[in-house]
Amino acid sequence: MISVDKYTRGSFDYKANKSALLITRQLARNFKDQDIVISTEQWKILLYLYREDGQTQCSLSEATGKDEPSISRIINTMEKNNLVLRTPHPNDRRTNLIHLTESGRNMKEMLMFLGQKTNEEVTRGITREEIETCINVLDKIIGNLS
Repeated sequence: MISVDKYTRGSFDYKANKSALLITRQLARNFKDQDIVISTEQWKILLYLYREDGQTQCSLSEATGKDEPSISRIINTMEKNNLVLRTPHPNDRRTNLIHLTESGRNMKEMLMFLGQKTNEEVTRGITREEIETCINVLDKIIGNLS
């Protein structure tokens, strides 16, 4: 019989979860080291807004995999910190569009640098082929569960 401890430390889901947690912590540490006061959740939203500014909260919720109340709370904080602003949707009164402020736009270069730095720290000592294999496996898992 396999012990619970052996199963949890050796299982794929445990390793994937632990890796994601450690990557998130490293990114947060890199932000803190540069005196950048944003959460990794805020960073994810900024990434989607850097690609396409003026998205709805619903589209940001779908993109990040977070529920709409969570996205709303994160955006509230970002708005208080002058990173984003809400504007009414031109065709739907019930919907707001989320836009980057000048402060939010001005953070892009540093945030992208820190994201790349974190990625390099995470993948140190791992070959390109190993990274591609890992990405392919994770894509298949996402496909299986989507």
